[in-house]
Amino acid sequence: MKVSDHALFRWMERAGVVDVEKIRTALAQSLDRAWQAGAEMSGGELLVLSAGLVYVIRNGTLVTVLHEDGRHNHARNMARTKPDRTAGDAD
Repeated sequence: MKVSDHALFRWMERAGVVDVEKIRTALAQSLDRAWQAGAEMSGGELLVLSAGLVYVIRNGTLVTVLHEDGRHNHARNMARTKPDRTAGDAD
């Protein structure tokens, strides 16, 4: 017999093993700053890379979390090579 991820999650939630709402709130709070910073520029979709994971946010809702497999390294490299700007820089 196998147990699906969905069934395992539901069992953990309903058996009281995990407080899902507490985890949901903590996750939302940890991603909110990135969402607020990128939402206006992203057109409603944003990828947040953190600790080897890719958080996919669409229209203010975290829709999935993926393992970082290198496909998003270009975004990480762009962030590293972006020139520093100071208040005195002209646009």
